[in-house]
Amino acid sequence: MKRLLPALLALGIPLGASAAIDVPTKEFDACTDFYQYANASWLDTAKIPDDRSRWSTFDIVGERNTALLIDAFGTEIKAGKFAAGSAQRKVVDYYASGLDREAIEAAGVKPLQPLLDAIALTAEPATLAATLARMQQAGSKAGFAFFVRPDAKDSKVYLAEIAQGGLGLPDRDYYFRDDARTQQQRDAYLKYIEQVFVLLGEPPAKAAESAVQVLVFETELARASMTAVERRDIDATYNPMTIDALAADAPGFPWRAYFDAVGAKGLARVNVAQPAYFRALAKFAAQRRPAEWQAYLRFQLVNDAAPTLPKRFEDAHYAFHSGVLKGVKVAPPRERHVLSFISGNYGTEPMAQAIGMIFVDRAFPPEAKARSDALIRNVKAALGDRIRALDWMGAETKVAALGKLDAIVPKIAYPDRWRDYSASTVGRHAFADNWMRAGRFEAARQVALLGKAVDRTEWGMSPHIVNAFYNARANEIVFPAGILQPPFFDAKADDAVNYGAIGMVIGHEITHGFDDRGRRFDSIGNLRDWWTADDAKRYEARASMVVKQFDAFVGVEGVHVNGKLTLGENISDLGGLKIAYTAMQKALEGTARAPIDGLTPEQRFFISYAQGWRSKMRPEQELIYLKTDGHSPPRFRVRGPLENMPEFARAFSCDTAKTLRADNERVNIW
Repeated sequence: MKRLLPALLALGIPLGASAAIDVPTKEFDACTDFYQYANASWLDTAKIPDDRSRWSTFDIVGERNTALLIDAFGTEIKAGKFAAGSAQRKVVDYYASGLDREAIEAAGVKPLQPLLDAIALTAEPATLAATLARMQQAGSKAGFAFFVRPDAKDSKVYLAEIAQGGLGLPDRDYYFRDDARTQQQRDAYLKYIEQVFVLLGEPPAKAAESAVQVLVFETELARASMTAVERRDIDATYNPMTIDALAADAPGFPWRAYFDAVGAKGLARVNVAQPAYFRALAKFAAQRRPAEWQAYLRFQLVNDAAPTLPKRFEDAHYAFHSGVLKGVKVAPPRERHVLSFISGNYGTEPMAQAIGMIFVDRAFPPEAKARSDALIRNVKAALGDRIRALDWMGAETKVAALGKLDAIVPKIAYPDRWRDYSASTVGRHAFADNWMRAGRFEAARQVALLGKAVDRTEWGMSPHIVNAFYNARANEIVFPAGILQPPFFDAKADDAVNYGAIGMVIGHEITHGFDDRGRRFDSIGNLRDWWTADDAKRYEARASMVVKQFDAFVGVEGVHVNGKLTLGENISDLGGLKIAYTAMQKALEGTARAPIDGLTPEQRFFISYAQGWRSKMRPEQELIYLKTDGHSPPRFRVRGPLENMPEFARAFSCDTAKTLRADNERVNIW
């Protein structure tokens, strides 16, 4: 760790960080622009590292966690203390294979050759089904996604699901927008596709022809895809049917043969998340020339595998996906690149939980778990108080809402039972080979769930990740150890700081159980209407006000926030901040409330909240956020809730007429 300290300090990441807030200067008026007021000094001095598309509190904590893991992995590579065959040994070997550039160069694309050979023989729907199955099992996202998760209307059992996918650009709308930046990105994408084919050995003229085929093909897939807003409709994306019914609805593709090939022989039902997409894909299977499918599949495979391949492939991939799309200037250090790849941004890659095992051993003492557990209990109780006091919700719905709240299961820091990696064959192999072995392990693990009762102890995110989530199908909230770190959480910090930072995150995730989608699920995670008709109408009227408020926020290059796309997160931000504030007030009852650094507990609460969301983004990254992400850009995640909270105006003695929205525009849901 000592060798990492200078670099971390240079980025403003002290290893012994505490959750003390930065005391704001008087440069900005808290009542006029609170985000600037709370973060002025940081915004003036912080720089986005050249190898990043953004820099934020989340990234700072993530960098500290990553440094700890890199040090742990480096020590283990030298010492070799983990037992052979253990999950930790396997993931360390996977990581080491990613650092071995000499072996990666020597292997070239040979690890992919069996799949490339299969693609070359793909000529009719039957061979296409088999090839897609093999590619998806190996980790490729070609064509569509196949996975297994609890049935939305019977959360005790697992249901197979297929969902749209197979696009190389961030979202289906990137294929159709006609603004100058998007057109430039499409042009760059076409050149990148062409470059991949050249790297695979095609003559330039042939590579150019193949690239056009791929872009045309993906554009047609995009045309059949749901938009990001449409995908939020949980009724529209719940379409369970038998395999025979799927074959009748989407003829032209051998669905039974496909499911047999992925290991789901005898599968009875599947949820078809986007039926129109699969009708189009099946039509393409029957009507498109083999050469078109082959070009598309070759590119998809190499694009997905590029971070594991020789430097020429990796550089091309990074130049487009990080440089053109996100504005990143240089590649990250190799250690962070490899760790990020085998983990995934959300800790959902196949071997990610093995990384979490190593992280927890080093970074999360038992006393921290006890303190965070108390915070969660208090925030849950605060929402209960608010539900009982709601003036817009009737008694019948309140009883159901309180029952659901009481049933929410918190998962804190790390699993009680870790995932079993004994069947994983990841180890001392080429990096690309390990990537495919990890993919096959995960594909087999998911298929094996079919027919079994849902395992409610399973974690969907690795403990080292700086994030948290609510899972509607299990009615659970998950807080990995990775986010239960300063400045979000510190067992030694004052209540105001902890409730403003991690308390708001806890409140946010709990409120997801009652946002516009989460409210549709009941206390055991089933999609079921437990609302009276009148209460549902009152809820929807308030939600539409949130949409309108956020639609008006303008981001980079004049692009507005999409209020419908971000609705669930915005409702959860507003509700989460309100209940965290209520919980703090309860925690402070009967205690001395002396100011610290001249700031009252209420002021420290709101400052801690705003500093938790401070962020800088490159314009390209913010545009992706605005166009594709369910979250609003961080500055609006501060501004939006505060404009609806009289508690904030009181804390800073603000003129409510200038600080808050008008009474008839102010939203109060939870």
